Amino acid sequence: MRYLALILSLPMLLGASGAHAPKVPPHDPAVYGRRLECRKVEGVEACMAVEVVENRLYAAGGGTLYVFDISEPARPVLLGKLAGLGTTRQLFVKDGIAYVTARQDGLWMVDVSQPETPKLISHYDSVEMATGIWVSGNLGFIATRCYGVEIIDVSDPARVRHVSTLKTGEAQSCWARDGLLYIGDWHPKKLLVADVRNPREPVIVGEGLLDGYGDGGCLRGKYCYAASGHHSRNPDREEAEARGHGLDIFDVSEPAQPALVGRVKFPRLYSIFNDMWSARVAGDYCVVADTWNGVFVVDVRDPAQPAIVAHAQLPEYARYGTPDPVGGIALGKDVIYAAGIYTGLYVVSAPGLAQPVVPEPDNAPQLAPVATSADADPDFLTYRPEGQVHSVTVQGDLAWAACGAAGIHAVRLGEKLKPAGTWTGKGEIYYLHLSGNRIVTAEGGAGVGIYEIGPGPSLTEIGRLDLNGRGVKQVVAPAPGHFALIHCGGATIFIADVRDPAHAKVIFSDSQVGLFYGDQLVDRILGGRYLVAYWQRSGPAWYDISGPAPRLTGNTPDTGRYSWTDGVCPFGDKLLLIKRGVYCLLEPNETRTASDLPAYAAPGVRIAGRPTVEGATLALSRRFERTVRVVDISEFAHPKLLREYSLFGHPGACAFWHGKLVIPAGYQGLLVERTAAK
Repeated sequence: MRYLALILSLPMLLGASGAHAPKVPPHDPAVYGRRLECRKVEGVEACMAVEVVENRLYAAGGGTLYVFDISEPARPVLLGKLAGLGTTRQLFVKDGIAYVTARQDGLWMVDVSQPETPKLISHYDSVEMATGIWVSGNLGFIATRCYGVEIIDVSDPARVRHVSTLKTGEAQSCWARDGLLYIGDWHPKKLLVADVRNPREPVIVGEGLLDGYGDGGCLRGKYCYAASGHHSRNPDREEAEARGHGLDIFDVSEPAQPALVGRVKFPRLYSIFNDMWSARVAGDYCVVADTWNGVFVVDVRDPAQPAIVAHAQLPEYARYGTPDPVGGIALGKDVIYAAGIYTGLYVVSAPGLAQPVVPEPDNAPQLAPVATSADADPDFLTYRPEGQVHSVTVQGDLAWAACGAAGIHAVRLGEKLKPAGTWTGKGEIYYLHLSGNRIVTAEGGAGVGIYEIGPGPSLTEIGRLDLNGRGVKQVVAPAPGHFALIHCGGATIFIADVRDPAHAKVIFSDSQVGLFYGDQLVDRILGGRYLVAYWQRSGPAWYDISGPAPRLTGNTPDTGRYSWTDGVCPFGDKLLLIKRGVYCLLEPNETRTASDLPAYAAPGVRIAGRPTVEGATLALSRRFERTVRVVDISEFAHPKLLREYSLFGHPGACAFWHGKLVIPAGYQGLLVERTAAK
């Protein structure tokens, strides 16, 4: 268990190590207004988000949702709490339900109508990392970063349904009113405005340029208040560095043309970790959370001339010798509630400056019913389960699909797609891999399931690897199936010995810098000895399993950063690597720089995405872009595009059946080409 104990501490070490924690000096009152005093609220160890609704304060952090009575605003009294909610990030409370985003752990719906005993209603499997959340009427909006904003139907919180996805640059937070959705677009440094009055066909109608990376904000009347951070738009890179922190105020009375009215800037600061910003406005003041910089109170009586009048920095987090960063804020009578990411919940005394937010009237959009037919698609046969189809593997004429909350589905392939069986795991099924006559599954907090395939077909669980609630997102157990390579959370892999399924055990772990997105584990052993994982920043990592214990022998280096949207797959006894519009082949345990290897592409053929190869056919899935391309690589140096698909759903790595693509297409279902590409 020593490997497990080590890895459980790694996200904290990597997420905000002392090396990445900025040294933030006390802010000058002459510039940033008077300093406000903070008092810690007992009972909360870590806090990422806070929300106030009437006389209740809700806080989320460390996987736990807390409910407080704030009849006395300065003295919150804990009423109840609920743990087990994963990597909690933001929350929204409406009509007695708390909607809690949890990054790779999706979205949780919690009944808080009885505050002493919050109860879990359901979990929703978001298309990507659930970061921001807003609810308008019966619609929920989940900011999923590079995948944009996912729109969901929450009319029945016990059975949340996917509606559509709005593609953006990098949606971090969102907020809505009257059928218009406002989005903090992270790296593009924009405030986006989208028309969501037809939730099935959302469209971006306007944008405003921020002077920093986009994140949270709020509305009041005709004004939109948008917080920003990191780097500014100054064309001089040195001058732009770390100068993006501030508050931009836009007039959005013409949604297609947000007009910048005023701007105020906060201290220069940069940290790659714990970088989120939000704003709340009430009365004459807008309060902004600027993470490491703390909290700022801005006088917005004249939006054209906003002025900082007060600030607060949370107490020092001793481990890093700098004030605890603020994850989020909420407002009460004469107080600001601040989420201290590492040390807990704080009440910031702000007499005359803070008051509860008055909700804006909201004419919420309505979701019209839609009739769809699985036979209507001219390109694909479609099998549509209740859940999101994450992955597929083909065994003869049978497709095994990981269908999220709908479990494991076996589908008989042919002129029509026929269900051959369904099985419910201990958790949601995020991935499955065929290993001989066994299937291994990634089941989130329920760990890794190991099943034996029987006649019928049938599945019998013969083993389970418990990772103490860590969210397992992908697993492969390449032939001969002695070892399983497992991806957990955002940036962790395990190697487990599964030769005895009933006593599977972790024997190795690794974490590298950067987030770990889906379909990044190679399902074959290379060179007879290497398991391979493709890391977002550092590329293919080679894990030697031939010795007494697995070991990392290194990554294939490159002169530029690898892309999280690309990947690798086996190609004969080599590894096919997709990078920056070209592909190349890697020998097992390749130590040469990838950019120095022969690389191939062709005019008009976009080589990008998660690859799968069968014979001379290469399939490339771009999950965030919702496209699949099929490429002929029979002349390896001269690839030719065969066909390209634009999908409603988000495709994972493809499989093949008799030359036809088999695509796990998220909430669009399991797709099988009607005719093989030629």
